[in-house]
Amino acid sequence: MVCGHFQTINSYVLKIMDVRIFSKCNFTTVGLREILSSIPILSIKPVNRFTLQQGKKKCIFIIDGSSEGFEEYYESIRTHFYNMASSFVIINNSPNHPPVCIDEKTILISKSAAIDSFYKLLDFVHLHDRRLFSPVRLSKSEYAVFQYWCAGYTAEAIADLIGLNKKSVLNSKSRLLNKYGVQDKNSLLLIAKIIFKDNVIEEFDSLPKPAADINMINSLI
Repeated sequence: MVCGHFQTINSYVLKIMDVRIFSKCNFTTVGLREILSSIPILSIKPVNRFTLQQGKKKCIFIIDGSSEGFEEYYESIRTHFYNMASSFVIINNSPNHPPVCIDEKTILISKSAAIDSFYKLLDFVHLHDRRLFSPVRLSKSEYAVFQYWCAGYTAEAIADLIGLNKKSVLNSKSRLLNKYGVQDKNSLLLIAKIIFKDNVIEEFDSLPKPAADINMINSLI
């Protein structure tokens, strides 16, 4: 079934497809290489350092979002290889959810996704199909709510800080879940790491911080 699927992909696509895998989990790395090994033309290698020559050909980076140092690695390859990257596919170690387009080159997929869905995703990614690369758009209030929510602020505190009532904040939370198509806390936190990086509320540094005993994970309820 795997080989049959790839018989439908144009040969010119296969000739220029380059894949680099970053994961500190050997099972993930071996699994991904095994999944893609049915395509001999693919250049698939684990990458723990920068070994690519700039400008040679387009590359798909597959990154394990659960690996230690994920944020630093993702930011580094975006800085060094953004122009040559066809896309950054980030694997989310959470329950199955549809692919989430974070920005014009970054896609979040679930580790629980069916293998056939992963193959189809690579087709879309390589062709840069606009149906897939349509980033989630947030309003200013949704963006602010997302920042504070992931920083550990309660709905009441967020309402006070950004000038909304509590009901509006809760509605914004629901819209965030619907827009991203995820329903678990860890997925939202991973998305926040990608969007906000190390500065979850950098635009509001002068504002009070959440209480020390607020648990960020538990606040995402």
